[in-house]
Amino acid sequence: MPNFIGRAAVRVLAQRLLASLTLLVACFGWQVSFAQSFLQASGPKIVNASSQEVILKGVNLGGWQVQEGYMMKPGYSGTQGSIKQYLYSQGQSDGQVESFYQQWRDNFFTKADIDYLKDKGFNCVRLPLHYELFLTASQRAVRTGVSKGSTSYGDYLNSLRSWYTNNQLFTDPTQQEGVRLIDEVLSWCGANGMYVVLDLHAAPGAQGSDTNISDALVSGGNDFWNNQINQDIAVRLWSTLSNRYKGDPRVAMYDVLNEPNNIPNTSSQNGNQRLHDVMQRFINTIRGNSDNHLILLEGNGFGNDYNWMEKRTFTNTANLVYNSHRYSGSGYEIDNNPNSVDGNNPNSLRLIGNLTRFRSDNNVPIWVGETGENSAQWMQDAANGLNSVGIGYCHWTYKRFENGANAALFHINPPYLVDGAGNIPAVLQNIKFANCVSNAGTLNAVAPNPGGAVRNTRAPIGSLITLRAVSNNAYLSGENGAQAVTCTRTAAGTWEQFAVVDAGNGKVALRSQGKYVSCENGTQAITCNRTSFGWWETFDWIVNADGTISLGGYNGRYISSENGQQAVTCNRMTISGWEAFRYTVVGTARLAAPLATAGKAELTIYPNPVVGLLTYSLPAGTQAHTLTVADATGRTVLTRSYGDTGAQNVFDASGLASGLYVVRLTGADFTQAFKVTKE
Repeated sequence: MPNFIGRAAVRVLAQRLLASLTLLVACFGWQVSFAQSFLQASGPKIVNASSQEVILKGVNLGGWQVQEGYMMKPGYSGTQGSIKQYLYSQGQSDGQVESFYQQWRDNFFTKADIDYLKDKGFNCVRLPLHYELFLTASQRAVRTGVSKGSTSYGDYLNSLRSWYTNNQLFTDPTQQEGVRLIDEVLSWCGANGMYVVLDLHAAPGAQGSDTNISDALVSGGNDFWNNQINQDIAVRLWSTLSNRYKGDPRVAMYDVLNEPNNIPNTSSQNGNQRLHDVMQRFINTIRGNSDNHLILLEGNGFGNDYNWMEKRTFTNTANLVYNSHRYSGSGYEIDNNPNSVDGNNPNSLRLIGNLTRFRSDNNVPIWVGETGENSAQWMQDAANGLNSVGIGYCHWTYKRFENGANAALFHINPPYLVDGAGNIPAVLQNIKFANCVSNAGTLNAVAPNPGGAVRNTRAPIGSLITLRAVSNNAYLSGENGAQAVTCTRTAAGTWEQFAVVDAGNGKVALRSQGKYVSCENGTQAITCNRTSFGWWETFDWIVNADGTISLGGYNGRYISSENGQQAVTCNRMTISGWEAFRYTVVGTARLAAPLATAGKAELTIYPNPVVGLLTYSLPAGTQAHTLTVADATGRTVLTRSYGDTGAQNVFDASGLASGLYVVRLTGADFTQAFKVTKE
């Protein structure tokens, strides 16, 4: 995230890997994973392998690998290194500090976050990388020693030179936390058909004078430019990443150097020339690995000044994309009119008119890699303006600390880490997806699909919970299965406790006293007396903008508390106060009993992959059942109902196009699902 006058001013003010999968029962859930289409530049557009234009709209995962000061507490301007120094001053040991950061990385961003972003219509994320996470643990400890005060910066720089000379950097991916995090994000995004932009956010030595952005270890930063070894290490890092990911189409682009700024001891032209030469090294290194990924270039001046860096100035011009970081604040206000231009500097990529002119003049795609940190109205105007000219954008940022709404998609409630090491346990809980608070204004301003229903991405699977209605503050009760479900209890006992069960296909089931809640297809009051779950007993776990949840039945309607005036129903078409609940985790569900439905035998399917006839088994004694086939996007392509067909069945798949499908079988007392590949 930038600062055009000083960023602190704004911040303080057909791969077929699944062909061999033959079994996945519904009670454990299933997840479709399929290959992305490799992106490339075609003139001024980014296109996929089918030459279709792809406009990337995403969110930055700021704060995960690089803890920028203002994101940790409003008004705080320290670096991640100064935060570590503070933790040591609070009496934390090396082990405790390392343990905190490991838990931070594990909790701050997970698959649930990616699923949420997919639901809201985003098709990519930008992953800011910190070079230190590609060091081994022992190498990283030397760097941490500088923050701790036990190692001088000069000694650390000498260690870097030694590791580089002796080829001891980035050699073993199993020892690199950064690789683990990239691989996780790629897996989560690939399962959702989303792209990932790899962004070298904190380069060795710090690539500018804004030390907060790049977690500089020396006052004033900029040692990336002052010591050649830092540039050499960054080039080697990109060579390593390129070799690992060059064949991975889930990676959209390499953002090779985030927000270079105030390059020292040079005029503007010379500074841009120095930056140009470093960018040329990055490009040549990546292309030398036979890697044709898009390469995202950032200009001087926090990513926007491209004088002497036009496309024609590079020797390898294929698959280059130009970046813009669009922020507006006191002293550098900009508007969002698509026709606004800077007549004095046509190569400054901030005003939208300059973006389109540069795109046309250089015949290159433009992408706004960062924008946000403003009012909801400004951010919405920015999104609308960019949409009108076909330029994608990536919102900064996903979540950050503040005691109230802010310009991120979520805010993290205090306490703040920088107010005392005793806050660590609360901080590690509050950063979790389920505990973050949606900023509805920001979401509505920048999300492509802000009203998209959230799947069970925030459901506390495996937990025992109570559900309290917003309308009358009473608890939902299973009534021990003896009568229809009610919402009149003022206190919660065992009848008011529900185990949250993963029902597959992004849905949950609720179990109380060994029985499942059923929507009864909306034809009567809901019950809690089913001994197994089928479609009527599965629900969407929907997270509302205010943090409450609603439960959507298979019939497309919502569970309603009926304000406690009658038995609970599932026939409401919209969500209001009666359909909103607050949940509390009261324990861990005892799931020793099978979550699958009664009488379910081991599922057998063959052949897989299939060309024509597919044979599948059913539980012994099964009579009628329904077969539903969904493609890799989740779209239902076929539904058939069968009568008394016995325990083994044959389905003719010859009419399906080639690809991956999920087949779901449902009977009166069972539900099961499996994946199959059609050749």
